[in-house]
Amino acid sequence: MTGHRAFWTLVAISATIRAAVACLGCCLAMAPAWRITHHGVGPGLLSSAVWAGAVLLILSVAGAVRSVQRVRRGLVATRAVGRHVRAAAVDDAAVRAAARQVDPTVPVDVVEDVGRFAFAYGLLRPRVAVSSGLVESATSEELRAVLVHEAEHVRGRDPLRALVAGFLTAQHFALPLLGHLRAAVVADRELAADRCAMARCGAGAVAGALLKVGDAPRWAHAAPAAAMGGRALLAARITQLEGDPPPPPRPDRRQVAVTAAGAALYAWAIAGSAWLIAATPLICLGRGH
Repeated sequence: MTGHRAFWTLVAISATIRAAVACLGCCLAMAPAWRITHHGVGPGLLSSAVWAGAVLLILSVAGAVRSVQRVRRGLVATRAVGRHVRAAAVDDAAVRAAARQVDPTVPVDVVEDVGRFAFAYGLLRPRVAVSSGLVESATSEELRAVLVHEAEHVRGRDPLRALVAGFLTAQHFALPLLGHLRAAVVADRELAADRCAMARCGAGAVAGALLKVGDAPRWAHAAPAAAMGGRALLAARITQLEGDPPPPPRPDRRQVAVTAAGAALYAWAIAGSAWLIAATPLICLGRGH
């Protein structure tokens, strides 16, 4: 599955679940209370439909809290990275010239740091940060390959895509297989950026850059960003450099098993909630009395 399809599959699954919950949400909190009030605590709590409604509410509220926290952390971390880059930025005429040749619309900042890293960051107006340590150690062709790679991340708005994917997976934590879709999005975008760099600079320059670029610095880890130096996909990227299509990432059995159980839980909770609301006379449905 390509990253584009994986991303929109993730969005579609989340939107379907949220639409079902939204259709039920207006009356879902009132229906269990009505049944307990009119039938007593014991019969009300023994109803499987009441438990289904409670489970759906818990999943929805917990998912909303987790997703809001994820977005908040991403926004705070992105602002912190921007401040750090601005504070440590230095002027480098050679990098500015190379960046103009790659894509004059993509802003590039050189950060005074002995580490060797490059990453794209920023949500609405993404930028590229390159360390002075990488600039000093890379050849001109390797540096150009790095800039082409990161410019592809900027054009694809990959930091924003990463934030949205993280938001959706946090929202539906009972379906861990969505995390596999998020990983597929990241992998596809990294490989696509490498292919763009190979087309413009050659496989040798990309291979040399991969050997020299390290992971993003610790102060940038919390921000949704796209970095050339990620070690997790190194094997797949080397396979692509050798001319072979890398195999798609495969979910582990635990992810599949837990997601199957989570999907069954969602289906039961949504169906039971729908029955509960349909069988309950509520003012919000125009059937109150």
